[in-house]
Amino acid sequence: MHADIKSKSQVHSFENLSRFEDGITHFVSTRNGGVSLNEYSSLNLGLNQADIPLNVFQNREIIAKTVGIDSTSFVFARQVHSTNVARAFESDRGRGLYSRVTAFPFTDAMVTNSKQVCLITLAADCVPILFYDPLKRAIGVAHAGWKGTVLKISQFVVNSFLEEFGSNPEDLIVGIGPSAGPCCYEIGKEVAEEVILAFGENNNVLKPAEKPDKFILDLWEANRITLISSGVIDENIETSHRCTICENHEFFSARKGDKGRFGAGIMLL
Repeated sequence: MHADIKSKSQVHSFENLSRFEDGITHFVSTRNGGVSLNEYSSLNLGLNQADIPLNVFQNREIIAKTVGIDSTSFVFARQVHSTNVARAFESDRGRGLYSRVTAFPFTDAMVTNSKQVCLITLAADCVPILFYDPLKRAIGVAHAGWKGTVLKISQFVVNSFLEEFGSNPEDLIVGIGPSAGPCCYEIGKEVAEEVILAFGENNNVLKPAEKPDKFILDLWEANRITLISSGVIDENIETSHRCTICENHEFFSARKGDKGRFGAGIMLL
């Protein structure tokens, strides 16, 4: 439980999800091994910044080849720190691959039970979360920055599994990916007040920082608490424990000035 993700070339994988490799493929990409330059160096998968689009397209092809799937399976969303969950179908394959215009609009989570549809969430300090129901054969992804975490987007995804596929939350296997960690993620008083409203005064996700009126937020624990309160079994949740700020050589970090985005994806075979 909570074992670190294991390295595999330009991508990482979760140990709990890897047990189902006959049914799914999944990955968390690094920032290395791509063609983008400067603050996008080098495996930037995001089109929402000012990187050269052709470089992003090539980076996405690199990831597809590394994972062993067709890039036209990829499905992207225009992430806006919401609780909107979109259901993807086979006809949605390729959405957002070459243009943000075709991505799911105003969406921070996606679910599907269609094969060969690779749902991808992008991040650079926010938390990428992967979901799999091996019984109902359905998958999902979520993007949880502090706003999505406070809004409890993980709960919305679990509810979508229940409503769309009849899933039992106890069957869900979840991977909480690299993000700004509790070692480094400093927030201000206003954000801390939002966290307290969401998780209560006595919580395990917030502690005072050394600076006055500053706090340290544990995004991993906050999302784990939300998942458990939504019915997911603790033993089915794996946290990568990889901080994008500490490990800026491995992952993009907006706090460190990066403009690029790494991705976490999952697909039914």
